[in-house]
Amino acid sequence: MKQTIQIFLVLVLASQSLLVFGQNPAHEQWKADRKAELLGENGWVNLIGLLWIDQENNFLNQVSEDSLSISNKAGKKNIGSFHLVGDSVWFHFNPKVVKKSKPELLPKTLQFPVENYSQGGVYFHRWKWSVIKRGENFAVRLRDLEHPALEDFKEIPVYDFAQNWSIPAFFEPKFNQTIDIPNVLGQIVEWKVMGILKFEVDGVKQEVIAFEDGGKLFVIFADVTSGKETYPTGRYLHVNYPDRSGNTTIDFNFSYNPPCAFTAFATCPIPPKENRLNFKVEAGEKVPEGH
Repeated sequence: MKQTIQIFLVLVLASQSLLVFGQNPAHEQWKADRKAELLGENGWVNLIGLLWIDQENNFLNQVSEDSLSISNKAGKKNIGSFHLVGDSVWFHFNPKVVKKSKPELLPKTLQFPVENYSQGGVYFHRWKWSVIKRGENFAVRLRDLEHPALEDFKEIPVYDFAQNWSIPAFFEPKFNQTIDIPNVLGQIVEWKVMGILKFEVDGVKQEVIAFEDGGKLFVIFADVTSGKETYPTGRYLHVNYPDRSGNTTIDFNFSYNPPCAFTAFATCPIPPKENRLNFKVEAGEKVPEGH
């Protein structure tokens, strides 16, 4: 019995020491998951192009060993074409390409809309592409699955975990509200507002607008560290939906860089003025090396 108590005390002291030295098991796992996500097949490091398509510019041509382009006509090395039908986008492989391919490629694939982000991808040699919609426009996200940046990836610098940045918050829902938010390309996109997260930092009341993403509340914010220690256009954060009383926790330790911190081919939304905090959030990810 005495030995059991001693082991328990050792485990408690060990867990406390991790927190003292800026480590937390959930936070460490999150950092590992972030790296895996960025380097994954649908991550941001392998992205090499954002190619806009319409009814006329819809032919996908190979222009070199490591480059594809969109054109208004089929080139000598035409891979196929995109077909825009209402709010759907299909990709049709060139029949000659299908015939030569082993194993044979699917003649056509629905690329938009799809239920999950991982669906609707088309593979050809070292490339993979999917279709996104921004406003009324469609674009092809082109990925190089053998991109050299995958091997050269540097760890993302992160602030040490700090318990004081895990803050109780109250969620005030909003109904039938939208807000126009610009992205890094200068496009204006309408977002549905889910509600307001209210919290305090050093005794001062604060609040941010929350949207929805992947079954969680989604916050796009900037703070006094933005453009210095952290990414210039701000960071993102997911927050669990509140309990029946409206209570949740906004944990800035899990703030992360937008995709545009890793690629020039992302369409990152910029924080609305309501979410530009007038204090330093020294928690979460810092500016990636080389950005």
